[in-house]
Amino acid sequence: MRRVLLPIDGTARSLQAVDLIKSLYTPEDVSIVLLMVREDTETMYSEEELQKSKAQLKSTLDAVAGQLPGYPVRKQVVFGRAGDQILECAEQDEIDIIVMTKSTKTGLSQKIGSVAAYVVKYAKCIVMIVPENVSSEKSPGNVLKCRHMDDIVTLSGQMSFRPSSCLLPVQAGKCVYSITVLEGKLRLNHSAYDPDGGTWSAPLQNGQPEHYDLKKGEEREIRLEAGIAFRQLDQIEVVNPSMTSLLKFHYIARFESLDE
Repeated sequence: MRRVLLPIDGTARSLQAVDLIKSLYTPEDVSIVLLMVREDTETMYSEEELQKSKAQLKSTLDAVAGQLPGYPVRKQVVFGRAGDQILECAEQDEIDIIVMTKSTKTGLSQKIGSVAAYVVKYAKCIVMIVPENVSSEKSPGNVLKCRHMDDIVTLSGQMSFRPSSCLLPVQAGKCVYSITVLEGKLRLNHSAYDPDGGTWSAPLQNGQPEHYDLKKGEEREIRLEAGIAFRQLDQIEVVNPSMTSLLKFHYIARFESLDE
């Protein structure tokens, strides 16, 4: 049985590696180590903060492991430089193959894509690079993609040529959005991927609400669980339902452990 190391960050792009493993190997062929690396430990000043961060990353690992039914999977969260930690894990676990994506997002998550060349150069085992599929990261049409965890967003009305909707940051697992409507009204849509149409229009399978409506002056904390369908993350979209009036709102996004 081959030992496979799969560094992931929970984005749809990194999940392409999961799909590749399932297409190449049966559960009897491999044992898999799912690895998440967090690099920004210099901003954490206590053991409590480190443990909370570890729990948040474990939430994503749990969701990804759910995409590998029947496969023997071990989950691991580490802190430090991504390239060094991947190589160290590969050596300690006597890994035969490292499977990782060519590139991925940066930010509070990991920087695994940016160190792919480093891993290829110094790994003592086979490194399999999954080609980047940029289409999965593009926002459809006239839609803003919010990349910050704390921001104020202004959206035009439906009749404007400017964006009237936006996609909030999302990660597989438990997501919490604190939203304050400063002007106008909004609808937050939580939707799953529909492979038939290639759009995020499928109903949720776990009984969660699909819509949340808020108006000016309203503050609400929305807790939901983002899933993965057909290797695509759920989408969290905020829409301005008005034809002509502006929508202005403040959001704070955070990701938590499924155990919290």
